[in-house]
Amino acid sequence: MERNNTMKPHLLFLIVSFVFVSQTTAQTIHRTACRGNLDKLDSLLQDTDIQVTDNRGRSLLHWAVACKQKEVVDFLVSRGINVNAEDHDQETPLHIAIRFDNEVFFEMIIGLQTDKTWIDQYGASLMERAVLNKSQPFIQKLVDYGVDINGTNDRGSTPLEMAKRMGAKEVAQWLLSMGADEDKVRSFQMEGDYLGQVAPGLTPRMFAPNFISTEESEFGSVFNARRSEFYYGVDVNGKNEIRFTERVDDGWSSPETILSHERYGYNDPFLSPDEQRLYFISKRAMDGIGELKDHDIWYVERQPKGWSQPINAGPNINSAGNEYYISFTSEGTMYFSSNKHNPEGRDYNVYYSTFVDGQFQEAVSLGDSINTTFYEADVYVSPDESYLIFCSTRPGSLGRGDLYISFRHSDGSWSKSENMGAPINTRHHELCPYVTADGKYLFYTSDQDIYWVDAKIIDEIRERKR
Repeated sequence: MERNNTMKPHLLFLIVSFVFVSQTTAQTIHRTACRGNLDKLDSLLQDTDIQVTDNRGRSLLHWAVACKQKEVVDFLVSRGINVNAEDHDQETPLHIAIRFDNEVFFEMIIGLQTDKTWIDQYGASLMERAVLNKSQPFIQKLVDYGVDINGTNDRGSTPLEMAKRMGAKEVAQWLLSMGADEDKVRSFQMEGDYLGQVAPGLTPRMFAPNFISTEESEFGSVFNARRSEFYYGVDVNGKNEIRFTERVDDGWSSPETILSHERYGYNDPFLSPDEQRLYFISKRAMDGIGELKDHDIWYVERQPKGWSQPINAGPNINSAGNEYYISFTSEGTMYFSSNKHNPEGRDYNVYYSTFVDGQFQEAVSLGDSINTTFYEADVYVSPDESYLIFCSTRPGSLGRGDLYISFRHSDGSWSKSENMGAPINTRHHELCPYVTADGKYLFYTSDQDIYWVDAKIIDEIRERKR
C-alpha cells in the first residue's frame, strides 16, 4: 500500500509516482524531468510527444513543478506543453504548485492563462487544495484573483465548511474575517446502524460522505463487532493519524483523533478479536522519542480511561523491513504484509503468525498462490480463514492497485488469487479491505475515500470459481 505515513508531501509524490509508472519510456522521461536533466529530456522528446503522461495522468509539467525544477518548467513551457493538463484526479500543475507551496510556479502558470476561465474551471478545487494545506497565503491569492470564497467544491463544501470539518481553527477564523458565510456551512447528523447510511447493494458507494469520507485522504477502517465504534486512518498533509467516532444513543459523535504524533504517523487501525487491542502501523521509534524507523506493527490496549501507550508487536512480527496492515482470524492468527525478505524492494508478501499462549509465533509466508514477485499487501482474512482479500500492483491490473481474492481449500491450501474486477476495482488505487463482523459489507479505500459494498459480491466470485 502506498501511504503517506510520515513522508513529506514532495517525497511522497515522487515515491508514489515512481512506483506506479509503467516500465516504459514514460517512466524514463518523467524521471528525467524530475531530475532536471535538460539535455536528456530534450533528446527523449525527439521521439516522444511533449504531452506524454504517466499512468496517473500526470504530465511532464506536473512532475517538474512537484520536483521544483525551474529550468525544466521554463523549457517545457517554451516547447508548448499544456499548462492546464489534468491528471486522473483532475489536478493541473496549478494544483501541484499549491500542494507543494510553490508561489513562484503558481504565479508563473497563472501568468500563462489566456483568460479568466481557469477561475470557473478550477477555482473551487484550487481553493480546496489551499484549505487542505492550511495555506492562508494561497487562499488570499485565490480570493484576490477572483475565486469565490463561498464557492463549493464537487462535494458541496465551502472553504469554511472544510476548515471547520478539519479542525483548522485559525484558517476558519481567517476565512470568516475575509467574508466567508457561516450560514453556508452544512452540519451532518449521523443516526442509526452503519451511521445511518443507505445500504450499497452490489454497487460500491462512498461511505458517509462529508462525515467520514471527506476532502482529506481516508484509508483503512474498522467497526467493532457491535458496530458502535468506527476507527479509520486519515492523511494530514503527509502524516497519518487515526480517528474515531462512536454511537451515542442513536447518533454518532463527531470524529476525533485518538492517535497522532508530531513526528510519527499512525495508520491501518484494526481491532484484535477480543477488541481489547487496537493495532496499527507506524514508523515510531522503539523508545517513542528517537529517529524514524521502518514501518512496524504496534498496538494500544484498552484502559478504563482510554488507550495505553503504543506497544511494539515484537520480533516475530516486525523485522528490518516494513510491515503493513493487520487482520485476524477468530483464533487470533494475524495476517499482514512485509518486505522482510527484501527490505529495500517493492516485493511485499503476505505472512501470517499464530497466537499461542499470549505470544505471536514466528511469521510464515503464504505460498505462490498468493505471493508473487510483485506487491501483495493490505491483506484481510475472514475470521474463519475461508478467504482472504489483498491489494496487489500486478501487471494487468485495472488501476494503480487492485483488490484480489483467494479462497481456502479443504486441505488448507489457497486457491490461485484472482482480480476482484469491476465494479470494485477502477483506474484508481483500491486497498485496505475489511469485512464487517456480521459478514454483510466489504469496506475498502478507493481514490482516497472509504467505500463499502454488499459482501454478497464475495459469494458471487466464489460461485464463479466452482
